[in-house]
Amino acid sequence: MSTVTQTNRNRDLIAGAIFIAIALAFGWAATGYPLGRALRMGPGFIPLVLAVLLVILGGTVIAAGFRLEGRTEVGGVPWKGILLTLVALGIFGYAGPTLGLVPVVFLCGAIVALASTQNGIASALAIALLLSVLSWLVFKVGLAVSLPTIGPVFGPLAHN
Repeated sequence: MSTVTQTNRNRDLIAGAIFIAIALAFGWAATGYPLGRALRMGPGFIPLVLAVLLVILGGTVIAAGFRLEGRTEVGGVPWKGILLTLVALGIFGYAGPTLGLVPVVFLCGAIVALASTQNGIASALAIALLLSVLSWLVFKVGLAVSLPTIGPVFGPLAHN
């Protein structure tokens, strides 16, 4: 991988501008849905709130870019991480209903954790286990999502 020297200011200004552009796009799209009220939120409420928070974050990053001066070395594109993340997203979308929530989150969590050069197999499995438990607690226990806990591919172990 080759490295390029880049100023911190340029990097932060570009990142902040990207955050704000994405936030404006999602905020604009969210206005096409009913917002509801704080106690009875509509489908556009959370995307709009997240868009506002992302604009604030982008503004903060831009402000930090104006305050910082210095140079940093930027490495090459992390192709392994990009590829493993895309594979995990594809697996989640394709195999989620068949594998079920807990197995697909475990599998995809392990794959994405291995995308980092700082994680080994043991830490990737620990991260995947923690993500599986948290996903089960939030989405099955808390929200009662219709995705099966253990999918039909596991036969007698299948559980809704």
